[in-house]
Amino acid sequence: MKRLILAVICLSVVAYAFSAELDKAEAQLIESAEVQIYPSADYLNGGPEVEYRFGTTKTPEEVRAWYKNQLPTWSLYEEFGGWILYDGKPGVGMAGVMTSNQVSVQKNELLQEWFGVDKAMSTEIVVMIPGQ
Repeated sequence: MKRLILAVICLSVVAYAFSAELDKAEAQLIESAEVQIYPSADYLNGGPEVEYRFGTTKTPEEVRAWYKNQLPTWSLYEEFGGWILYDGKPGVGMAGVMTSNQVSVQKNELLQEWFGVDKAMSTEIVVMIPGQ
């Protein structure tokens, strides 16, 4: 009986991990900030109160190049090992970055553990729209 209960719980967790969908209103919110969702990215979790997290099997370099092409007027913040493209003037510092619409892209090999996605999905895309 314990095994059956454990199996049901595990299956529920796996089903939830694969059932994450970006709400239509939230997709429109992201688009209203002039941010497109990377074409092969899967929505993992998040919402307007914090951030939207996506994952893809493409390399961080491919995804970063795509976003730089999509958002050519945005500035790049690369301090402390991060890569954040933000809608603001260059050199504003972290406080200015955190209050701007932004996209960060990084390698994150914990996506599989956190969300039950394929191990090949190790590039994380985080979109933040502050004040929404």
